[in-house]
Amino acid sequence: MKKLKPGLKPSMYKEICKVLSQEKVAPGHFVLTLESPKISKNAKPGQFVQILCADSTEPLLPRPFSFLDADSKKFSILYHMVGKGTEILSKLKKGDTLSVLGPCGNGFGLRIEDGGWRIGKRQYLMVGGGVGIPPLYHFSKQLIKNKISNKNIYIFLGARDKSLLLHEKEFKKLGVHLYLATDDGSCGHKGFVTQPLENFLSSILHPPSSIRIYTCGPTPMMKAVSKIAQKFEVPCEVSVEVPMACGFGACLGCAVTVRDEGSTGHRHAIACCEGPVFRGESIVWD
Repeated sequence: MKKLKPGLKPSMYKEICKVLSQEKVAPGHFVLTLESPKISKNAKPGQFVQILCADSTEPLLPRPFSFLDADSKKFSILYHMVGKGTEILSKLKKGDTLSVLGPCGNGFGLRIEDGGWRIGKRQYLMVGGGVGIPPLYHFSKQLIKNKISNKNIYIFLGARDKSLLLHEKEFKKLGVHLYLATDDGSCGHKGFVTQPLENFLSSILHPPSSIRIYTCGPTPMMKAVSKIAQKFEVPCEVSVEVPMACGFGACLGCAVTVRDEGSTGHRHAIACCEGPVFRGESIVWD
């Protein structure tokens, strides 16, 4: 895995972005759409933006959010109101402005050492939970835009209950295969979303070389998905969710322990520069 130096990349922009819309989509969850041609047209699935939630020093640090969607003029994020920063975001109205840095990090399918996974006739399995769902939706739309059949895209969504199955309707509109799981059994499989994934891989007739897995969500879920991928010898990319204070590797606060290729040891990778997308087998989960 190539180590990347910290610092702003040529494709990163710091802009004052206008709020175009704000929508509550589930209890405590919102979709915020911002205007920014420079950031949005360069956004890749799996990348993120750093948003300064207020002009004051409280909160002082910006917050990272994955892209939910992006086109040539605007982008959207999906967030959960859990603290002071996201509470401030939830009160924004159309016409308000925010300071935004992005796009940050490396997205899905962009592993430098692999030369990039070619977009071809393969099956794309995406496993998400909670606010880890946005990059998977963004990636699904990007694949379809690049003429990948929606019948080759399989989405596995998990949540505590039916009300928190975020963006379910939007995935259905894409026409992709959709597998749902809830902890309480209120929709789909009762239990963890990893079980439908494992059942699918156990029954599929295609060779592993035609399958790719992408996942984002709670760490225990991503760890389980990574282990399942290794069991079936399927390549897996994981978009980690860790606190990121700067977004370009200066603060070193988003270190992830990974296996040091070429040796038997480990090292700390800076998620905002080298990630947030990593190969699942490269992460030291325990």
